[in-house]
Parts: sequence; C-alpha cells; structure tokens
Amino acid sequence: MYKWAMAVLGGVACILGAAVLFLQIQQHQSELQQETASPALPDTPLNVQAAETVYKSSCIACHGNDLEGKMGPNLQKVGGKLNDQQLYKLIQNGRAGMPAFKSTLKDEEIVNMAKWLAEKK
Repeated sequence: MYKWAMAVLGGVACILGAAVLFLQIQQHQSELQQETASPALPDTPLNVQAAETVYKSSCIACHGNDLEGKMGPNLQKVGGKLNDQQLYKLIQNGRAGMPAFKSTLKDEEIVNMAKWLAEKK
C-alpha cells in the first residue's frame, strides 16, 4: 500500500512539475513576442557628447568612470550582448538593482543612451 501511495505522489509531482515548466515556457514565448512587437526606437541621430553627459550625471556612480562596473555591471562591451532596443527597455524600466529612468530622463535621452551603449562592442 505504501509503495502505491508513493508512486501516486511521485506521479502527481511529475505532472505538476511539467505543468509549471509548460507555463514558464508559454510566459517566456509571450515575452519574446512582445519584445519583437514593440515599436522601433525613434530615428534620432546619436549624440555621443549628450550620452556621455547623461552617463556622468546618472550612471557613473554604479557603472564606473570608464564603464568598468562598480556596484553595477561592466558596460564596456554591453553592445555585444544587448541591442539598442533591449538597452532602451532596460534603461527605461530598470532591472534587479538598477532603477527605472523613465521618470527622470527624457525619452530622447534614453534613446541616445541606448544607441551609445549599443555601440560598445
């Protein structure tokens, strides 16, 4: 009797685990679809000097003088990992310990920062 109960509990655990995994896959796919469906960045030219000014006023404390990283991650080659659209969303909404900047920076400043960082490869 004990073996049957354990077999049933094991089967239920496997089914629940598979259901959770399936739901996570579905959620991830919907996030990817939203990311690809999001509008493109405004077609504004990159202004390196303005991006560096914003970096010095808003980012240098966590990411360091030369993008080397301090409390925040190293950004010296971030363009090789993330594109300008991903960087735009990250700067706008924040992530983990990074704050969201959509309420403190203008949209064109965020776009400019994203384009500037995307060139760091």
